Amino acid sequence: MSKLNIADRIICYFNPKSGAERLYNRNLINKYQAALPANPHTKKRNARSTGKANQINKDAKSLRERARHMDENTPYVTAILDELCANVVGPNGIMIEPQPLDMNGDVHTDFARKISEWFERFSLQQNIDGELSRAETEWLACRTWLRDGEVFARYYLGRDAGIEYPSITPFGVQPFEPDYIPLNINEPEKGMYEGIRRNGLGQMVSLLIQRDAHGFSFAEVDARFVAHLKFTRRFHQNRGVTLLHSVLDLIADIEDYDQSERVSAQIASRFAYFIKRDTGSGETDNFERGGDIFLGMGNSFELAPGEDAGIVESKRQEAMSSPFRDAQMRLAASGAGVNCSSVTRHYTGSYSAQRQELIDSFARYRILQRKFVTSWTRPQYRMALQMAILSRELVVPKEVDVVSVLNAIYQAPVMPWIDPAKEMTGIEKGTRLGLQSLSHFQRERNYNPVAVRREIKAERQAMNDDAIVSTADPAHNVQTKIQHSTKEAQHAKDN
Repeated sequence: MSKLNIADRIICYFNPKSGAERLYNRNLINKYQAALPANPHTKKRNARSTGKANQINKDAKSLRERARHMDENTPYVTAILDELCANVVGPNGIMIEPQPLDMNGDVHTDFARKISEWFERFSLQQNIDGELSRAETEWLACRTWLRDGEVFARYYLGRDAGIEYPSITPFGVQPFEPDYIPLNINEPEKGMYEGIRRNGLGQMVSLLIQRDAHGFSFAEVDARFVAHLKFTRRFHQNRGVTLLHSVLDLIADIEDYDQSERVSAQIASRFAYFIKRDTGSGETDNFERGGDIFLGMGNSFELAPGEDAGIVESKRQEAMSSPFRDAQMRLAASGAGVNCSSVTRHYTGSYSAQRQELIDSFARYRILQRKFVTSWTRPQYRMALQMAILSRELVVPKEVDVVSVLNAIYQAPVMPWIDPAKEMTGIEKGTRLGLQSLSHFQRERNYNPVAVRREIKAERQAMNDDAIVSTADPAHNVQTKIQHSTKEAQHAKDN
């Protein structure tokens, strides 16, 4: 409390009530208004979050069930998740380019090519059930992660009589949704929280995995053989929470608004007419209309004396409905971290505006890409490669540095092009100035530089063998040859 000055003491002596209000107002000014229990202007109480990080997960089950319902029944949520998956993992999954080094620190291209060929075959049947490829598994894993807040995968490795792997490599992945890790099993004295056991440092030791659909039998699996990809907003959060947690209510309101607009449009589209009769005229009582009146193009019907026909028109105003809805959808897309134009398929603005929107959204996509690669793709690639080497499916050359065998470049989807001509011009200038290598730009387009060079080499060799001249080969500068031939012809004509 502030001390009383001379003016405060004088006011309190003659008017204690005014003095107390003066002191209260001074204390109010010296505080952050946002930290007060209530807004000093509106007297509305300020909402606060006083729970711990793990208390967020108490509602994780209801949140993910609600998100699943919206994914199944709300087109807007389906479009958001589709757009996120397309920009986080892409249709072909995370591209992996092996980078084993020799003793001199250079990439051993021959062994890198063999690893790439092996991994391409292995990716076709990475899932332990043999039904999904690596790209399909990563797409569904990403969708589950963002919608439910987390996704798990169990690793199977090594030869065992009871395990039949879908590929030659003795390694397989069994992804599953978070429902198979119980949220209601807690043993604090043993470090078990929500089906996950941790040590004193918070490191994951083991997990309880549900054996069947009934949920009465569990298997405790070592954490080294389980992948746990979770979406968190705070430190020390044990389980994940759906990405849509802050926009679920807003999307539900948008859905209600859309439903109201559809009902209003249906009501307004109903055609109705009325016949107004003059009460002062008595000649309409015996007027025969000849049955029902059918309305159509060019139809007419007769009115009795003193009657007038009219149409019931809708006074519904639609001018502001679309801007309001678009603003709410942009707000929901911003909360979900997705490009609103791509979700709604409504593209407006100049090239600069559209590119800036892509840049802003891809900053969020890259964060999700990094998390997905570090927690899902990279551990599985390294473990599969180790099992391929142990099973002698791949043999490490003597000149390769063993420490660098697991090195690789992981490339997720990149920002698409709006104007390819401008983008290609920028790439050409960047490579000529030495800002970045051509291989870097190829990786950004999800192309393997080694495979691209091998394909270009084979194509140009085949075209040279068939005596085909193409401007795609810099060795055939057609324009220069045409200029030289024209000059030679002109010189011969002059002579």
